[in-house]
Order: sequence, then C-alpha cells, then structure tokens
Amino acid sequence: METALPSSPRQSATPGRSLATDVGAYLALAFGFSWIMTIGAIKLGFAEEYLNIGTAGPAVAALLLSRHRQPGLVRPSGSRWLWFGVLLAPSWIVLLAHSLWWHDIAAPVRVNPWLLLPALVPAWILSGVFSAKEGERCLVRRLVHAPDRWSVYALLYFPVLLGIPSVIAHALGARLIWPSLGGFTMAAIGSAAIFFLYNLLFVATEEEPGWRGFLLDRLQRNFSPLSATLLTWLPWALWHAPVDYYRPTRFTLVQEILLRVVFLIPLSIVLTWFYNRSGRSIQATAIFHASMNTFPYVVPYYQPAWFVLFIFAAYAVIADRMWSRASIAAS
Repeated sequence: METALPSSPRQSATPGRSLATDVGAYLALAFGFSWIMTIGAIKLGFAEEYLNIGTAGPAVAALLLSRHRQPGLVRPSGSRWLWFGVLLAPSWIVLLAHSLWWHDIAAPVRVNPWLLLPALVPAWILSGVFSAKEGERCLVRRLVHAPDRWSVYALLYFPVLLGIPSVIAHALGARLIWPSLGGFTMAAIGSAAIFFLYNLLFVATEEEPGWRGFLLDRLQRNFSPLSATLLTWLPWALWHAPVDYYRPTRFTLVQEILLRVVFLIPLSIVLTWFYNRSGRSIQATAIFHASMNTFPYVVPYYQPAWFVLFIFAAYAVIADRMWSRASIAAS
C-alpha cells in the first residue's frame, strides 16, 4: 500500500470547487457531525469509548469532500469491503483493551460486542485506501503507506522532547512527574502500547485526514504555511468544545487557554512542519498526534521541559520561512 507522496501541498485542488467552498463545506460537516454525535452521546450518558464516533467528524468531512472521480481510475469496491472486515477486528480489540485499561485493569475481561460500533469508524477510514473514488483513495494513501523516516521522527519527537531535558533535570536533583503507569515493567510497557494504538486509531486517524490532510492542505494553496496553520488551529481548538465543556469533568478557563491556545498553537506549527517536510504525509502527522497524546501519560518527565516545544516551533518558523508562500515549494 505504499504510494509516492506529491511534493507540493498545492497539487490537491478539488475539481470544480473554490477554496471558500471547500473550507466552508469542510467546517460545516466536521463540526456538525462531531458536535451532534459527541453532545448526544454525552447527554445520553454513553461511556467514553462511544465518544470516538463523534471524533471522526474531520475525517468523515475530508473523505466525503474528496470523493471526486477521474476517468479510467475507478476501481471495484470489493477490496474495500474485504479490508474493512480485516481492519475491524484489530480496531475492536484495541478499543476493548483500552476500555479495560481505562476503567480497571484488574477487572475481569468482558467482551463487549457493542464496542464494534465505534470500531467501525477507523476501519472504514483506513479501508478507504481501496475506495472506488480516486480523490478519497489518494487522501487515505497519504495516511496508509509504508513508514518512512518522517514516520519515525514523528514517533520519537515527544520522547526526545521530554526525555533529554528530564534526564538532565533528574541528574541535577529536580523532581519529575511520574504518570500513573510509572515504571518500566512489562505491564506498563504493554499498557503504553495499547494507549498509543488507541490514540493512533481512534484519535489521530479520525482527525488528521481532516485537519492537516484536507483543511491545511487546501489553505496552503492560497496562504503561507504560518497563516494556514493559524487558520487551521482556530477551528481545531473550537472543535474540542463539547469534550472540554460537556464532560462531567469540565476544563476551567485557565485550563482551556493553556491547552487550546498556549500549547496548541506551537503544536499546530510543528504539525505543519512535519506535514510539509514529509511531502504531505498524513501518516507523519497522525503518528505525531498519537505520540503527543500518549507519551506525557506514560513517560516520567520534568514539567519545564515543555518549554522546548516553543523553541522548536520558533525554529520551524524561521528555518522554513513559514511566513512565505514560496517556502511550500521548497519544503
């Protein structure tokens, strides 16, 4: 399933639609699907695992809006149904394992067939690599391809970002923050792997084809990478509102500003840097997203080490001249 990735983000124009139409339709679909499904699930008292259906709004919007045909490139859909079935089982198993870890790892294992419902979503998204629609197939191929060096860099970014300053700080006697999985036992490592796979399948796979693969990609046709990043960051931050405000444990205003503004802006810059440097690989940004959501919860770290994120974001802006549209072609 390896595919060569186009070198320029401006090559992904949608035939017959303007940028404003693409962006407006994407935001309406992504927000509408996610907010209706998420708020409904929360109000009905559904368990955390079922909120993942609503998380898929960005990917659903991107797939629907990418479904243009090109003569001679239509494939039969039988392969998609086959791979959808193949991918459903591991998606379900990962969700079951995460559910056990999230609620009570010591509890008896119970097979919940209802978790097949949220597991349908990443299986369907990933099976899009065999879609009969050329645009949809091209989008998913930038997520499902043979891992390359950028995939590895994306995986290692957060362990290195948090690890090196933390090791130095610990050697100097500073106190580290130890996650609940603290330690390096086989059980802790296994739990960390489950948590990463969960974030990869049920968070990154359901978000990154939309935010980076579609919205950022379209915006960079008319704006500089930095401007396109900020125009992607704002709806991405607002899109989290149902999760931030309607869950039983709500974010305070300070938490909201810290997470969705102070940290999400540099994270958005780094995601754009990975996206452009990797040749528009959605896989690289998905792995980065999953790593970002996993390692702070499974690896001990020195809290001020997060300052390195801001330094790297500044480096990315300056090194790649992200304020210039010309820098896209040079990426």
